[in-house]
Amino acid sequence: MATQYKNKTIEKTPAKGSYVTKENWEVMKPFVHFGFKAITIIGGTLLAILKFIPKALEHKPTNEKNDKVIKI
Repeated sequence: MATQYKNKTIEKTPAKGSYVTKENWEVMKPFVHFGFKAITIIGGTLLAILKFIPKALEHKPTNEKNDKVIKI
């Protein structure tokens, strides 16, 4: 059996200078606002986590001698 294909012409829309229209913005507006809010929440959480990580220099004693003897 041979498959028969019909020739279909696809109508081309006229080229526009800008595809950003008010209709597109009205559709995408909730998603854009959700994205901004999600990014700010994630960024705030990461900053809070980084503030809780102690710095390495705070834990090292500066002028204490290491006089401990380890017996085996």
